[in-house]
Order: sequence, then structure tokens, then C-alpha cells
Amino acid sequence: RNILTNRFKIPSSFWSRLARDASGFVGSNVTQDASANLESYGLLFRFLIKEPHEPGQIIHNNSRADYVWHRLGFFTSWTPSCSTTFFCFDLPTGLQDSIKAALCRSGTELQLTDPFAVHTVLVDEIVALYDQALWSLREQVRNLEKNRSLPENPQPNYETMHDLARHTIHSSEMLSMALEIMSSLLREYEIVFEENRLLLEAAIPLFQQTRRKFRFQITLFKCLHFRSQALEERLRNEINLAFNIVAQHDSRISVRISEAAQIDSAAMRTISVLGLAFLPGTFICAIFSTSFFNFNPGSDSEPQAWRRSDKFWVLWAVTLPLTLATIIFWVYWERALSLAIRWLQYTWGKICPRR
Repeated sequence: RNILTNRFKIPSSFWSRLARDASGFVGSNVTQDASANLESYGLLFRFLIKEPHEPGQIIHNNSRADYVWHRLGFFTSWTPSCSTTFFCFDLPTGLQDSIKAALCRSGTELQLTDPFAVHTVLVDEIVALYDQALWSLREQVRNLEKNRSLPENPQPNYETMHDLARHTIHSSEMLSMALEIMSSLLREYEIVFEENRLLLEAAIPLFQQTRRKFRFQITLFKCLHFRSQALEERLRNEINLAFNIVAQHDSRISVRISEAAQIDSAAMRTISVLGLAFLPGTFICAIFSTSFFNFNPGSDSEPQAWRRSDKFWVLWAVTLPLTLATIIFWVYWERALSLAIRWLQYTWGKICPRR
């Protein structure tokens, strides 16, 4: 790291934890000789890509996480002698191979008199990786749409839905930052040519071509960003649909429970009416079955007779006060219970006041 920093004038901030964890950035470093002429021009930038995978798939270092972060760091150094040196950091193997292949295909077509000629090749491959990550996310969202829960027995996987929602939010964030990086690269490109117009006068046609290429790549990033936002909306619709299906299913169950409760209520009402019909007779039978009444069936010498004890008043003297005492106790109990509940609520409010 120290060798690279000293030899190619890489800013120390490029190696910081903040720069590594950032979702993207663009910076430049210009060195001049004693005559204030351009000696070298360095450009550093970083892209961050989140690539989701099917859950349980081994993707990196035997990890079974359902996503991987690609932190793509780049530093390029250009000199007026038309030599360009560039370094790539933390690139996945696939991207390394695709960049090598793209540079080999470009061959002599790369005009190194243009300080940014190699950047268009790098950005092409970065766009392809963003597209690959977005299509991987799109496949998972599409599988979710094709395998919705049945209304008869909904069992939506809310955890998977919210994981995908998190991935799509991150994807939109990364693509928004990628657009900002590309806009910064284009502005930096125009500033470099404006400040070194005499030195780069021969590369003006290349400048126009490279600028058009950057603008085309920006439109590609915008396309991917819109697609990511569309995935967010599609996923939000799926989550809302799952909630609505479950709510409808619960409503149907509640209706069935209500219907069953109505049937039970009708049965209890029938039982209550029957009990009410037999209650007067039961009361009379209970009174006449006491020892205060005596029925003599009679004989040949003595007629039938129904005798009542002269102590019959004792029944009412005991029953009526006891009934009245029971009612008074019930009323007192209800009021005391209500006051106790209020006191507990008041005391709890004093101990744990609401904020």
C-alpha cells in the first residue's frame, strides 16, 4: 500500500475505512512539475453493488448468505506521455476476467492520448455487473409473484418478502449513487480538458467521442435505476396483496365463528325459554314440598284434608331477608371491584407515568 501511495500518488483517504464502506465516490489527484506543467493525472473512484442470490446458495468463502457486496475500487494514473496505469481493487473474479477480455478486444482502438479512454471500457463492464445483479433480484421477485399464497389457506413468507424489499431498496440506493458517480466522472472529464486545452488539443475529437460514450452509459444506469424502482413497486404490491389475502381469510373465519356463535345463542335462548316455562311450577312444587304443608288423603271416617302449619311465616321470614342480603352483597361487590380497579390504574399511572 505504501509503495503504491508513494509511487502513483494515491491519496491516503482512498485506503480509509470510510472510503471502503462508502456507497461510492469520485476523486482526482493532479501533480505538476516545477514549471506548473501537468506531470500526472490520477483519478480514483469506487462503485458498490449488492448482488442477491437464492437463499442457501454457496456464493463466497463457503458462505450461505443470500447476497454478496461487490466493493469495486479503481485508480488510474495518466501522464502526458500517453501512458495509462490503472489498478483495480476487490473485484470479483468474473469482473476481472471480463475487463481483461474487453481490454484485449479493444486492442489498438484505445487512444491513450485521451486520459479517460480506458474508463469507458471499465464502466461498460461495471454496467454489465449491475445489470446481472438486478436481473438476479428480478428473478426472485418474479418467483414470488408466481407462487402466491392460495386464498383458501394463505401462508405468505413475510420474512422472504421483507428481505427482498431490503435488497431492492439497497439496489435503488446503489444505482442512484452510480448515476452520481457517472455525472461526476463526466464533469471531471470536462474540467480536465478545459484546464489542459493546449496539452490535449490533439485529443479534442476523442474528447467528444468519449463524452458521448459517458452520456450513453449514464442512460444505461438510468434505465437500471428505473427498473430497480419498478421492482420496489412490484414487491410492495405483493406485500400488500399478501396482507389483504390474509385479512380476507381471517374475515371469513370470523364470519364462520360468528355464525356458529349465533347458532349457539339460539340454542341457549331455547334452553332459557324452557327453563323460564318450568320455573313457576318448580317454585310452587318446592314450596308445597316443604314440611309446612301436609296433605291427608282421608279415609272412610275422615275426608281428605290439606293442612298448613301455623309456622308458615318462618319460611318467608328467613327467605326474604336472605334474598335481600344476597342482592345487597352483589351490588356492594360490583362497586368495590370497580373502585379497586380504578385505584390500581391510578396508582400504576403514578408509578409509571406515560411519556
